[in-house]
Amino acid sequence: MKTIKNILIVDDDLGFLFWLSDVLIGADYQPWPACSVSDAITVVGSKPAVRLDLLIVNPTLPGISKLPAFFRRTQPQLKVMGLGRQDQASLPGVNAWHLRPGPTDDGARKEWVRAIRGLSVSGRSRAA
Repeated sequence: MKTIKNILIVDDDLGFLFWLSDVLIGADYQPWPACSVSDAITVVGSKPAVRLDLLIVNPTLPGISKLPAFFRRTQPQLKVMGLGRQDQASLPGVNAWHLRPGPTDDGARKEWVRAIRGLSVSGRSRAA
């Protein structure tokens, strides 16, 4: 299985978006942050030949339910992680769910990296 490298994060919480981007950079991932569905399409569309490996999405954003299928048309290997718990949200095509951290401490950083690495290895990840 291919290791995850390029990660598109779509969330309207700028603090979380920047925090998670920083966590991913520190773990040698390439984050692509976006605040909305249209921003996500613009961010990836503006970079030639970006091959996404993981899409992390806030399931409450308007139009988000169509985003996994949109990117999988050209990148069928794309994995999707939803923010929250599976029993709290419905989003088609999600491979894993992960909770937002409470305090954004070192433990939360390690848990996010562990969840992403677990998804890379197994294709599925437990809800944290």
